[in-house]
Amino acid sequence: MSVKTKPSLENLVESGVLGVESLHPGGMTTTKELAELCRVSENKLLLDVASGTGESTCFLVGEFGCTAMGIDASEIMVKQAKEKAANKGYHIDYQLGDAHDLQFDDNYFDVVISECTTCALDKERAIAEMVRVTKSGGYVGIHDICWKSSTPEKLKVRLEEIEGERPETLEGWVMLFQQAGLVECEGIDCSELIPTWIKLSKRDLGLKGQWNIGKTAVKNWGLKGLMTILASQRIFTSRHTGYGIIVGHKS
Repeated sequence: MSVKTKPSLENLVESGVLGVESLHPGGMTTTKELAELCRVSENKLLLDVASGTGESTCFLVGEFGCTAMGIDASEIMVKQAKEKAANKGYHIDYQLGDAHDLQFDDNYFDVVISECTTCALDKERAIAEMVRVTKSGGYVGIHDICWKSSTPEKLKVRLEEIEGERPETLEGWVMLFQQAGLVECEGIDCSELIPTWIKLSKRDLGLKGQWNIGKTAVKNWGLKGLMTILASQRIFTSRHTGYGIIVGHKS
């Protein structure tokens, strides 16, 4: 599987070189908490925006018995998600799509979620689309990177340069949800998950896996590309970087 031109952790994930199915703190525990806050249950229709390899939608269908759909902008991810659902015997509709222009009718889903992706999108537009396709009485929820209030501007600029991501503070995310018309909006600080997540990720990769990542980065982007990847890692592990779950209710 080829690696995209630009050196970034996101492109390494999509290439498959990291050997991970999902890349967010807390793994499926965070996914389950988000689903519970959004009142996911057996009779609910859920949309996962930027569904990736389908790991979370498959988990949610198995855990809650809900009906799920997923959209992603990557043909590679959609193909992998379809294969995974089929192997598990789940009927999940995965589609190629744009989070900024969801091809669904207004008020269609009971729950719309997105995991660790909204910060890489046009946030206002993507959240507005998530709200539009959610039924009255339904829930919109994400979990994503959150800047601490003390974050230097240069760190924010550097992350956007490398990963194309523009996180908010936890309060900033809640404000975006409120501005999109959601009520009873809640932001939960999950920053304590990051150190454990990093430790477990390194353990799962092992020395060989970490070596392969470095080798792949140098092969595709040279030493400068490897330095860029390491700079991205330092930002994600910085004391200025937090994580949060944000949920809102559509009245």
